[in-house]
Amino acid sequence: MKKSVGKRPFLFPMPVGIIGSYDSVGTPNIMAASWIGIVNSNPMSIGVSLRPATHTYKNVMRTKAFTVNIANEKLIEYVDWVGHYSGKDINKFDLLPLTPIKSKLVNAPYVHEFPVVLECEVVNITNLGKHTHFVGKIMDVKVDTAILKDNEKFVDINKLRPVMTGHGSGYFGIGENLGRGGKVYQRLGITPDVEAK
Repeated sequence: MKKSVGKRPFLFPMPVGIIGSYDSVGTPNIMAASWIGIVNSNPMSIGVSLRPATHTYKNVMRTKAFTVNIANEKLIEYVDWVGHYSGKDINKFDLLPLTPIKSKLVNAPYVHEFPVVLECEVVNITNLGKHTHFVGKIMDVKVDTAILKDNEKFVDINKLRPVMTGHGSGYFGIGENLGRGGKVYQRLGITPDVEAK
């Protein structure tokens, strides 16, 4: 039995990204955002939805650039903190032991201590109502070498230990590996007479 709960942003889990931007005088700022996701493969792009009331919204509208910093479980307190306070009131980097690094590719800072960083140039802005959706073309991704797999083409998620959230449920880490894509379905034992994609 299912019960209607109305229109809610129930997508589980939701990734947590720390969005880096510069204000009008070049002060670096970061905020937590969970309304983010990969939106295109060519050009490789990520989308983030921001409310116009946020300091980050104003920064990204002006610079047309942002970074997405991916935290690990060890950084969870910082994730929560930067999501709780606004950069319009304080310089977060003055209070936190985090290091802003000026990107050489886009007009936005990234955070040295975060293990994965996506440097993005805004290519599309869509006003959706209460939020504005920014599509950022990924110009480069920087990854701590300690979390790369042996072939150095992929991140080992067990070494990264990313943070995610469930709407109204707090923060979560990763669970057990449930199987490899392209192999798990074989457990069903259903083989149609068509070629797999």
